[in-house]
Amino acid sequence: MSMPVTLRMALRNLVEHRSKSLIIGSLLGIGVLILILGNAFLDASKRGIETSFTKNYTADVVITGKADGPVSLFGVQSIGGLEETPNIPDYEKVFSHASALAGVQKTSGMASGFGLISRDVDGISEADTGEDDQEGMMNAFVMLFGVDASSYWQLFDGLQLVQGSLLQPGQRGIVLPEARLAGISEYLQRTVHIGDEILIQGMGSTGMRLRSVPLVGTYTLASKGAGPEQLSYIDIDTLRALNGMTLGSSENISLGEAETGLLGLTDLDSLFGDDSMVMESSPQAPQASLNLDTLLGDTSKREALNQADSGAWHSILLRMEHPSQAPVAIAALNAWFTEEGIEAEAGDWKKAAGPYAQSVDVLRVVFSVAVFVLAVVAVIVIMNTMVVSIIERTGEIGTMRALGGGRGFVRRLFAAESTVLAIVFGIAGLALSAIAILVVNLLRIQAGNEFFTILFGGPVLHLLLNPLSVLGALVLVTLVGLLASIYPVAVALRIQPIRAMQ
Repeated sequence: MSMPVTLRMALRNLVEHRSKSLIIGSLLGIGVLILILGNAFLDASKRGIETSFTKNYTADVVITGKADGPVSLFGVQSIGGLEETPNIPDYEKVFSHASALAGVQKTSGMASGFGLISRDVDGISEADTGEDDQEGMMNAFVMLFGVDASSYWQLFDGLQLVQGSLLQPGQRGIVLPEARLAGISEYLQRTVHIGDEILIQGMGSTGMRLRSVPLVGTYTLASKGAGPEQLSYIDIDTLRALNGMTLGSSENISLGEAETGLLGLTDLDSLFGDDSMVMESSPQAPQASLNLDTLLGDTSKREALNQADSGAWHSILLRMEHPSQAPVAIAALNAWFTEEGIEAEAGDWKKAAGPYAQSVDVLRVVFSVAVFVLAVVAVIVIMNTMVVSIIERTGEIGTMRALGGGRGFVRRLFAAESTVLAIVFGIAGLALSAIAILVVNLLRIQAGNEFFTILFGGPVLHLLLNPLSVLGALVLVTLVGLLASIYPVAVALRIQPIRAMQ
């Protein structure tokens, strides 16, 4: 029975002191507007990037090797940026186990790298001369995904062929983005056609390597969104050669006593001081012809170690029957890796997207800090306004207490006023937010560059109204109102009722 009385009194007081109520309510409504619009922008950005990457690049689950820094499809994120992307150990075993997991629909392996498209000038790559301008180098730069053509294309349905064909199993070649073909042709100073050979210079920690591959096709994405504009698809063997992923890079070579005997030698004179080691040529002795094969010895093992490692893969991508199954699969894979002692780890699309997904997290942190600062300012402003309002109502408070109203009743009354203000003006802020979101979506604001494409979660800004964000905003502004009323009410309650009535 007491609650309806408190609410009636709260409504009457808010109407009676409408100027102060409008000031406090407007601040709460603006808070709701900022929270809902901010969360709508962040949710749209996150969902846009997630949809773009899961459909076009990362699938639902990714498996990589372990390194000192986070490993994504685009390499290792380390301070120096030079750490080599690790291969997946026991690839066949890991691939077989991952493919057999419940809920896994499709599986494929891939590797990644970077390169420069080069002009071949008398056998010398012009990219090495440093004569190109910055725009030319941007046209020449390519991000390379070395794919297993027998399974990779089945994971993604958002890739649309424009010219030529996609890579086929065992085929050597490259598939370039159609949007970059004109810039590449301008850089090469010739029109590039399907079937033309393109010289690519690999960029990696193992040094520079050149490989020539034919252009087999160009592509575009059905649903354009956040992602690398320079991404090109190349056959896995060529990528391994460009990255230096050879058998020798993973071979543990043990040296015997004969090979290590000279390493501990400290007396160099003993090595060269014996004249008997110097052979004098005799005019009567015929000169023996120099046999390079005998001098170099057997080079077959060295040649074998320089061959591309056909078992070297950077990542395994899994497409789940339902994306909601990804967390269960990730947990099961990581537990299995620990049990088997395999230096690999599984993650979701955010791990695979690496720096692109982290941009949303950075935005959310910045927004959260900004909201916290605004909340503190709002509490101070609302508190000051309430102090003035409660001082003006000191006589009213004293009368209520003289008539038997206790401290708890006064606190409940002001809490009810704050709650009513938060709900009424929160709903008003929600209505304004819905109108603002509708207007922004109708304007179809375009992302002018790659930064805004990542920021918007796609080429067009499309805000999303999340019911959880709406509920959270209403709850937060209600708490702000209640917190702001604690100090003014405490000040008013310190005054004795008789003195307050006077």
